[in-house]
Amino acid sequence: MFDKDLYFKHLNTVSFGKNIYIYDEVTSTNDILLNGDFPKNSVVVTSLQTKGRGRSGRVWIDEGKSLIFSILLSELSTNVLMPLNIIAGYSVCDGISLYAPAKLKWPNDCVINNKKVSGMLLEASFTGNNSSKIVFGAGINVYNEVFPDDIAHKATSVYLNTGSKVYKEIILAKILSSMEKMINDYVDNKLYIENLWQTYSAHLNKEISIHINGSKTNVIERGILPTGELIVEDINTNNIKNINLGEIGYDFNS
Repeated sequence: MFDKDLYFKHLNTVSFGKNIYIYDEVTSTNDILLNGDFPKNSVVVTSLQTKGRGRSGRVWIDEGKSLIFSILLSELSTNVLMPLNIIAGYSVCDGISLYAPAKLKWPNDCVINNKKVSGMLLEASFTGNNSSKIVFGAGINVYNEVFPDDIAHKATSVYLNTGSKVYKEIILAKILSSMEKMINDYVDNKLYIENLWQTYSAHLNKEISIHINGSKTNVIERGILPTGELIVEDINTNNIKNINLGEIGYDFNS
């Protein structure tokens, strides 16, 4: 059950999330917006999705205890997709951090105490060479108390990290309020994602392992570029290189 009155009480936006569509069950909130006819900045929310997608083709199937939503972001140039990915991650961290301190694992997985609490996916549809729709979707473990054996060691929920009652409506309102302001500031050249990374990053200046083209490499995370690429330092050679989405095969391991 989603309390719209509580949601709107905490929503502080001009247009993001003013049109909200709530479903008991969907295959994918991203698909609803990509395939439907909705006003820009509309949000779709569900408690249960059966064919959700994550990055790199992963499956996100929920059993009703998560906050799952997507927002339709139109009229944005495709060259800002990577920075937009980062901004969206910042915003989700802001929402979760109302209850527990969330950090970002590049490019946009939220973690609490190095355990994943949220996954995100940015998708676009195209007409010719131009994007006709950009949709950002996220799944946040809110009330989950147990997880499948294969991910139990690396997954968590907001509920498991707070001593207070959790309201997914307030989390979503904060995410959208933060996202609208950040995107507007970014478009107006008032926000620089690389400067915020030191606040949001879970692994800045720490050793991480990355998987590129099937090969695992240990590096030290050194920040991000204005384009959203990750800056890493090879621990053996001290060489600095930049990592982009196209080069990443798997998630980072802390």
